[in-house]
Amino acid sequence: MNRRDPWPWRGDNPLDRARRIARTYREALMIAAPDTCVDLDAQCRDLGQTWVVPKPLTFGPDDLLSAEEVAEMCDVQPSTIRQWRRRGLATQDTPDGLRYRVADVLDYHAGRRRRRAQAAVKPDMTKDS
Repeated sequence: MNRRDPWPWRGDNPLDRARRIARTYREALMIAAPDTCVDLDAQCRDLGQTWVVPKPLTFGPDDLLSAEEVAEMCDVQPSTIRQWRRRGLATQDTPDGLRYRVADVLDYHAGRRRRRAQAAVKPDMTKDS
């Protein structure tokens, strides 16, 4: 029997799913026990897991960021941003080096999710099972 996956965000990979679930639990904990949530946030940050704690987007859509700044914004390694650049993420050459426009990064990231969602709906039938 072939059961349909009920996950509503088809473009999510397993890590995206885990992060969404963890953030959902964190939001509930913040409501139920705010002091405990703040303490756990601090512990997570101390362990280098800053992705757990939501951070507001402090950049405007036309701001230009370095690969390191984009990596921090997206909770990935700077090498991932360079990989995205090789795969088509737009850059702008500035006197300070290559920069990434925030709107381009958000569009690229959304496009990746859309492509993954389409691949989930239309699996490649040429691959062996």
